[in-house]
Amino acid sequence: MTVQLSAEERTLLIDSLRRLLEGGWPVEGALERAEDVAALKGLSGALHELGLGSLGAADGPGVIEGLLVFEELGRAAAPAPLLGSLVANLLLDGSEDDGLRAFVAEVQSGQAVPALALGVFDGDRSAGTATFSAGQLSASLRFVEDAASATHVIVFVDDPSGIAIVPVDSPEVSIVADPGLAVPALSAVEINRAPQHWGAVGEQILAGTAQLVRLLCAARAYGSAQRAFDLALDHAKTRRQFGHVIGEFQAIQHKLVDCFSRLDVSKLLISSAGAAYDRGDDAWSVLADAAIAFAGPALRQVALEVHHTLGAIGYAEEHEAPRHFRRVHADLLRFGGTARARADLADYLLRAAA
Repeated sequence: MTVQLSAEERTLLIDSLRRLLEGGWPVEGALERAEDVAALKGLSGALHELGLGSLGAADGPGVIEGLLVFEELGRAAAPAPLLGSLVANLLLDGSEDDGLRAFVAEVQSGQAVPALALGVFDGDRSAGTATFSAGQLSASLRFVEDAASATHVIVFVDDPSGIAIVPVDSPEVSIVADPGLAVPALSAVEINRAPQHWGAVGEQILAGTAQLVRLLCAARAYGSAQRAFDLALDHAKTRRQFGHVIGEFQAIQHKLVDCFSRLDVSKLLISSAGAAYDRGDDAWSVLADAAIAFAGPALRQVALEVHHTLGAIGYAEEHEAPRHFRRVHADLLRFGGTARARADLADYLLRAAA
């Protein structure tokens, strides 16, 4: 069971993280740093010094804190490799296997930085598959985050149900950048009969963990959309046209109010799902699907309206706004996106009515 932080402790954690990111991941040059493996490893080390390597661990902060951390990472456009660490803590902390316990200890200390590949649990049919046979793993995977700066890859496998942990420096592992909206690029990972460490995990637990990863990415998209909205709001208060600040124009006012509402509801739904998870409430997965189903179109629209408000400057790579546009869309389109969440919700509702 994760540690439940008080509201004051939670605020202190997030304030410390924001100060760290403001000092160590400045807006200027953030895109270039995101492509720099050494910079990413440095960021990972700083986050571990703050104690974030224990997110999801039995004696560490819980999922609700994880969501707040991912919001801050989105706000700072900081692609810190934390997804794999959080999942390793949730699934493996307290394992009776000596090798798995040792791996978790390395994750929490920052010695091991795992990337995460969900395979058939991803929610996107193009994400690839993995097979485990005779003690060896073979896999063809896409859309893998953090692979370029990782020491290991955690791969979800459905038959038999479990996870395989493979060192990225194994000669049986090939990693190729797969450019798209995300910065740094996601990766395609090929694994050819690689030896690995195996942990048996139930299929339902893997599916639930994959859903939690979707929620974390939605939280990161929210943080990025909120920061982009703040930029647009400040711009509307100072930019003048036709002798007036543009915030006086009704069309701009309506856009900003709509964005505020979309952000507020997205935040509420994401937080409610995370709190339900930490309580052990079985309804958390329904709340997570509802959060993703709403936040997907809502936050993408916020990203668009930010550009409409900023005008031409918002499309310039020198400006901060484009990186948030990419982050929002990349995170909300992953793992099946809104379509997957709506399909799962429909399945739940129809089963409940049967």
